[in-house]
Order: sequence, then C-alpha cells, then structure tokens
Amino acid sequence: MFEKMLFPTDFSERAEIMLDCIAGIPQVREVILFHVVKETRYPMGVQFIDTLAKETAENTLAEAQRYLTSLNPEIRVTLDTTISPEIAEGILTHAEQRGADLIVISARQKNVEIGELLGSVSSTILCRSKTNVLIMRHKIIETLTGKTYEKFCPMLFSRILCPIDFSRFSEHATALASTMKGVAELILLHVVPEAGTSSEIEESVQAAEARIGALRDSLAVQGIRSRAIITTGDPAGEIMRIAEQQDVSVIWISSYGKGCLHDFLLGSTVQNVAMNSTRPVVVIRSRE
Repeated sequence: MFEKMLFPTDFSERAEIMLDCIAGIPQVREVILFHVVKETRYPMGVQFIDTLAKETAENTLAEAQRYLTSLNPEIRVTLDTTISPEIAEGILTHAEQRGADLIVISARQKNVEIGELLGSVSSTILCRSKTNVLIMRHKIIETLTGKTYEKFCPMLFSRILCPIDFSRFSEHATALASTMKGVAELILLHVVPEAGTSSEIEESVQAAEARIGALRDSLAVQGIRSRAIITTGDPAGEIMRIAEQQDVSVIWISSYGKGCLHDFLLGSTVQNVAMNSTRPVVVIRSRE
C-alpha cells in the first residue's frame, strides 16, 4: 500500500536514526528525502543565504541517500529541496505534487502542552495532510536498537491495533490494514463511551459485539488473524491503554469517524492518540 514515502528531514540526530527505520519498512519502493529551507526575508530581496542553505541541504541529502541505499538497495531514493516561508506548508505541497502515499514524521515528547503541539510542524502536517501520515514517537526513535528496533521497524505492521467506530471510514482503514505485508494479527478495538444509563451502555456493547464479530468473520475468510476487544470509557484513553496492554507494534486509525474534521482540528480522539501515544501511529486519510 505504501509504495512512495516522503520523509522530511531536518538533518538532526533523530532524523538520522529514522533512516535506519525507514529502510526496514516493508513494501516501500521509493523514498523521497526532502528538506525545506525556511525562507528568510531580507531587505532589497537578497536571497543569497537561502540559496546557499539549499545547496548545503542538497549535499547533506546526497549523503543520506547513499546511506539509505546501503541499508536497502531495493529502495529507490530520490532527493528534493525547496525554499518556503512555512516548513509544514512546503512538506504538504510537495507530498501532493509527488503523489506520496505516506509522510513519515516524528512527534514531540509526551506531556508537552497542547498549545505548543498545535504550533509544531508535526501537528500542522497531522491536521492538514491529505496524505496518510506515520508518526514515530520521539522516545521510540531514541531507542531504536535491539528488540525495540525489531518491533517498530521491520515488524512495524506485525500487530496492528485498529480502533473502529463502524463508520465507513474506520472500516475502510481496517480493510487497508489487512493488506499490509507481514501482518500477524489485527486487534479490532471498539470503545463505547460511558454516556447514558447502564442498560443503554450494555445494549451498545452487545450491538458492538455482533458487528465486530461479523468483521472478524470477514477477515478470517481472507486468512487474516484478528481479535476483538470492546471496552467502555474515553475513546482516546482506552485506545492508548489497550495499545500498551496488548503491546501492539502500531496504532492504525482513520482520520475521519463519527466526528468531523472540525472536531479533529480542535482535539479529537485521533489527534489525542496521534500526539500522545507512546506507540507509532498511522493516520489513514480518506479521499471522501
């Protein structure tokens, strides 16, 4: 599914470590190493410094290209740079122009104030991208060695947690997850909000069990192993709790559900999970 990946790099140590991870992600055929030189406004329109920065970036990208190719010669690695007044805008525009299937970014550490998160490049990409986004947690990136590396890079899609709300968007995302190479198990999670009387909540749980059972049967026909978990409570909190409890390799979630894009931008379940989970998160974008 993810054949063409855009990796925006800022040449930090964290970005260098992510190259190791990118090389191990299955099914990728092309990686676009991309750097945005933030445009500097000068009197009299002088742009010499921006041009010099762009040339320096191109040389650094070439080094990264050689390294990534040495890790996985089967991946085609292309290089791009641009000068833009806004880094996030430059990344989003380039992803669309190049037809990328996936943008790979890293998130900030947990427990950062929401205001700061919403002002970051990663958060802007998450909220505005029309392309699927893979968010690697900063903490994970710093420890990509040994068992940690084995789980979150080559085995990134081995145990996928798929939160579903039975909307067409989440069902579409789950269907895509089942096509990923190397999937050993899909964990289907439905969270019933604790709203209403206890009998109403129980009715919702029973209805969810029937619907999620039908989805499991459909996956079984395709030869996909899956398990179903139904819980009650705050959706974002439960998704992150189950992800830790089940030791999943990635959370795979649709950017649309029973909420809307407006809710998402204001801090929906998707945003809370993407920005605060300690696990990698894939946000599947719908074209509808």
